[in-house]
Amino acid sequence: MKTTHLNQQTNIDSLFTQLEQLCLAEYDIQVSANKMRDDPQYRQLVVLELSQLQDAKLSTLLQAIDSALKPTTSPTQAPATKQVTQPAKNRWLIAAGVLALTLVGAGSWFYTSQPTIKTANAEPTVKTSPVTASASVSVQPAAEPAIRQLPAELVLRVHGSNTVGEKLAPALLEAFFNSQQATELSWQQQGSAVENLLNLSLAAKPVAVQLHAHGSSTAFKDLATAKADVGMSSRRITADEVRKLQPALGDLSKIGNEHIVAMDGLAIIVNQNNSLKAISTETLAKIFSGEINRWSQLGGVDQPIVVLARDDQSGTYDTFKTLVLQKHGKTLSEQAQRFESSSELSVSVSQNEAAIGFIGLNYISYNKALAISEGADSMPIYPTRFTVSTEDYALSRRLYLYTPTAASQLAKDFAQFAISDEGQQLVEQTGLISQNIRVEQVFPAEGVPASYNNYARQGQRLSLNFRFNYGENELDNKGKRDLERLIRFMENNRGRRLVLMGFSDAVGAVAKNAELALRRAKAVERELNARGIAVVAVESYGELLPVANNDTDAGRERNRRVEVWVL
Repeated sequence: MKTTHLNQQTNIDSLFTQLEQLCLAEYDIQVSANKMRDDPQYRQLVVLELSQLQDAKLSTLLQAIDSALKPTTSPTQAPATKQVTQPAKNRWLIAAGVLALTLVGAGSWFYTSQPTIKTANAEPTVKTSPVTASASVSVQPAAEPAIRQLPAELVLRVHGSNTVGEKLAPALLEAFFNSQQATELSWQQQGSAVENLLNLSLAAKPVAVQLHAHGSSTAFKDLATAKADVGMSSRRITADEVRKLQPALGDLSKIGNEHIVAMDGLAIIVNQNNSLKAISTETLAKIFSGEINRWSQLGGVDQPIVVLARDDQSGTYDTFKTLVLQKHGKTLSEQAQRFESSSELSVSVSQNEAAIGFIGLNYISYNKALAISEGADSMPIYPTRFTVSTEDYALSRRLYLYTPTAASQLAKDFAQFAISDEGQQLVEQTGLISQNIRVEQVFPAEGVPASYNNYARQGQRLSLNFRFNYGENELDNKGKRDLERLIRFMENNRGRRLVLMGFSDAVGAVAKNAELALRRAKAVERELNARGIAVVAVESYGELLPVANNDTDAGRERNRRVEVWVL
């Protein structure tokens, strides 16, 4: 008799464990198997609540539990298992519990079934049980709730740029934790739209990742106060920030701590019927600040310029403000029409011949993108994924992740994943520009050295430039990472031959600049040769063919480059 009873109890315990696992896996609902076994009132409340979900698997398991319990029910247990016939007070308690589970279960379903990256208008259909409750019902805390949300350990906190945090960071975090065999990933909004929590199970343990995207400056503030493990930034850390944070966090400007995760570029668009083809960033700043307000001032028709801009919450506007308005000491005109959506702004430009606006490259649509120059001595360049990748285009910028020297292994692994080939593919999918290498045909042009045009006829240019700090032969952090990418590219494209072309800024004597440009190209050649990659030719063009204005530090930095070509 004892053996039979023991076998029955083992079977019941197994059923309770199955129920606990099913609730967690299918509905993200916490149910205690032990409490189901030891507390009949708790068990009855759980059964009643879960039956409202009308799930086939749950119903089958609940029926099995009911059948298994019947032989073990004794007269002393009967009152506990027949609470349905008790006075109205208990019936109200059970009804309230059913309502609570229905709402929690539906909410849990909503979060666990949300797609990662969808349009804002996509709305899931949430099915709830047809349960109603009177507002006058007062639920007494007589029974412990069936659902207990266990506190999840916060394993990673990623704070900073909205440009990075809006789409890219969520995609990277999900893919990274999937690669770590995490399960049950679901996003939950916290205090505001830019504060979100990624809930997941890692090694069978509930954990969470915090993602706050309040802006680039918050990345360094939160790293400094130990509120963040990884910082996201749409600008490079300043020298002053490096100095202040170095004692606690290490030198964040070094390659081990600074990770260029993506490239970003803006297109300046006008209506297709507008005759304008190119514009400088200075003129652009004057238009968007209202100083230039008629197209006739730019050689066009005599009509007012209609300025369209994204709203203040937009990362696109943040980019434009940084690269155009602030650069020339301007602020956006109060007459500018603001848009929450890039698509709506693009449509408005296509419908108005007097309009001008800025958007991401993916939203050019039926409009005309203008070529942008940084001044009279630089050539206007059109926005393409290639010219943004090489940073030849004036309105391109780097997007960063920062990790302290003593960051956790998880934080460092995440940053490494972001710059990997798999991470860079996600960069492309979220609308930004990856650093994976592209090949582009360049056509001969007037006013350039004959040897440069010969290479244009015979070869193709790769979508990366190696850049250097002023007066130095050492690659910057992006260049060091690009060197690894170039080696992988050549290993996958055996038979292609490399040509390196060095360029300098215009500070100093022409001959010295030509020599410096050659030394930098030779420095890249040595790095490649040391890794078994041959270079067939190294050229120096000095300060010729600038891609940016030599009157600014940023412009001179972009001109100090080594282009990479393949034959």
